Amino acid sequence: QGLSSWCLENKRHHSTIVYHWMKWLRRSAFPHRLNLFYLANDVIQNCKRKNAIVFRDTFAEVLPEAASLVKDPSVSKSIERIFKIWEDRNVYPEETILALKEALSTTFKTQKQLKETLNKQPNKPWKKSQS
Repeated sequence: QGLSSWCLENKRHHSTIVYHWMKWLRRSAFPHRLNLFYLANDVIQNCKRKNAIVFRDTFAEVLPEAASLVKDPSVSKSIERIFKIWEDRNVYPEETILALKEALSTTFKTQKQLKETLNKQPNKPWKKSQS
């Protein structure tokens, strides 16, 4: 929780923080990737309360690729549980959650197609809550 709080307190650097989160996710062993997803989950779920909603959008840009990097079945199950929580709590729209779940079982090559689909979505309901 300490690192999560630090991220939220430094929201003006959200792009750099998420960039480095992704960088470390790529470099990490599979079990450690789960810890990084837990960190992202904590930041994403607390960002609205801490007036740092920008993290939700910034993480949304990298989460499809991040999900595609998870190859360990035991880690995938835990990350799918995180996505289910986001779905239940309406953290992201249903289309985004479906894309993330699909990314867990795809390769990076097909991930580019998912990212393009995600970027083409006309409305991003979670952006409306910024004020």
